Amino acid sequence: MNTLQIDTEQLLQTFLDMVRIDSPSGEEDALRDYLIDRVASKGLAHHTDAGGNLIVDIPAQGCSHSQILVFSGHMDVVPPCHQIQPIIEELDGDRMITSDNTTVLGADDKAGLAPILEAVFFAIDHQLPMPQLRLIFTTREEVFLAGAKELSAESLKADFAITLDHTGKQGVIINQAPAYIEFTIECRGKSVHAGIMPEQGVNAIVFASRVISQLRLGRIDENTTSNIGFLTGGKATNIVPDLTVIKGELRGHDPLTLERELAHIEKVLADVTATLPGTGYKFHYQTRFDAYRVDETHAGVQHVVSAALKTGLEPQFIRTNGGSDNNIFVKRGLPGVVLSAGYMEPHSLKERVRLSEMVLCCQFLMNILETFAHEPF
Repeated sequence: MNTLQIDTEQLLQTFLDMVRIDSPSGEEDALRDYLIDRVASKGLAHHTDAGGNLIVDIPAQGCSHSQILVFSGHMDVVPPCHQIQPIIEELDGDRMITSDNTTVLGADDKAGLAPILEAVFFAIDHQLPMPQLRLIFTTREEVFLAGAKELSAESLKADFAITLDHTGKQGVIINQAPAYIEFTIECRGKSVHAGIMPEQGVNAIVFASRVISQLRLGRIDENTTSNIGFLTGGKATNIVPDLTVIKGELRGHDPLTLERELAHIEKVLADVTATLPGTGYKFHYQTRFDAYRVDETHAGVQHVVSAALKTGLEPQFIRTNGGSDNNIFVKRGLPGVVLSAGYMEPHSLKERVRLSEMVLCCQFLMNILETFAHEPF
């Protein structure tokens, strides 16, 4: 087991540097430039692809095989994320990093990027064992994994991927994630003057409300969730509305259940339309990413378990209901798991991370490198 200690202050500074760089989805250039400067300082081969993703290739050290391991994280941050001002609080001998409560912190996913960078650089500087390594830092992960979808086949030609992009304590191993289906329903009626001739109108908001009341929403079963997140319609209070738009999502691990829920939505629309003369609808849906499951017996997964134990962690397999770039990796033939980056309450103004969690993450990553260097996967 590697017992060398990461430079805690350097890790903290790297994280602070990153969160102070604005990188909303689609505007990651400045952060990518920072990362390029850091990897170039080590003489590492790197390139940026058409999707803006940064790919860094690092030769093996003290490795007994030629397989390629991927470390991955995403560069973009959800809003509000401009001019983030990180605040460091002393807490029980640790340091907690938060925002000033006017923005997110950006720990999702910069609390993953910083440990990747510092752990890998530490391994290089100290000639620690590591397999041939590829770093993939993606754009627009928060927008339906858009950057990862544009990765080339060559970039994904590797043997196992480890993505740092989840909340929780170190030791979490996510080997299952759901498919994500986005849907839009256009409920149509007929506009008339609401005061003079309401009887001649058909209220699209009433139509939409009856549809929503009959949909299965929330947690449908242990594998499936459904949500309505957007509803808009109408032009003025004195006009009977002729259009209401509903937008929602389905997430699930079982394709047959998702097909059943889509059919249920379609049936509800048809049934409600039949009871309200003059109504009509359009129903559109799109699968944004597919579900995956990587078996716990996979050699790469077992190496992660071994490295967790070496780090003094308790491995915990989790089936998440959130997506990540790993959905794309597995779909395109690159098996992998998602690990925790240690942040808490992501996508909120209360987002935060403990420095000790990032330090532990670095140690975990270095033990992963050592384990994967000594055994094929």
